[in-house]
Amino acid sequence: MWPPPPPKEVPAAPVAKPVAAKPVTPEPNYFNETLKDSLLYTTGLGSLVGLGMVSPNQSITTMTTIFGLSGIVGYHTVWGVTPALHSPLMSVTNAISGITAVGGLLLMGGGLYPTTVSQGLGAAAAFISTINICGGFLVTKRMLDMFRRPTDPPEYNYLYGIP
Repeated sequence: MWPPPPPKEVPAAPVAKPVAAKPVTPEPNYFNETLKDSLLYTTGLGSLVGLGMVSPNQSITTMTTIFGLSGIVGYHTVWGVTPALHSPLMSVTNAISGITAVGGLLLMGGGLYPTTVSQGLGAAAAFISTINICGGFLVTKRMLDMFRRPTDPPEYNYLYGIP
């Protein structure tokens, strides 16, 4: 269009009121939070050991231990990983390694040393699966570190070694 139309008049911006300063919240202590979680798990595992010592029936202790450990591991497995990284490949690999490790532990028979061929194969399966699981955790940690921001809070996952 020639000549261009005259510019529209823009109403004057309202005067902004001064904003009151927000109260500064203290930075959470992530070390203490992780320490509390690890001590809670230590208490839970200690109570399972106490239950096993006083229980006349060993099957209830075994079932309670498996249920408790599967709950803890399942919780940390699902909620500890960024949802964008939940790929079927990672889930299937960790599940198979976990199943072979548990199967190897069951075949070992509970003795100090394997005395039969099946107990030896169970010990070998548990050992190799443990290496695979630890390697999977290391690779996953490296992959998750690629997505960490400098503003993310620190992690103290080594405290979960206490239980």
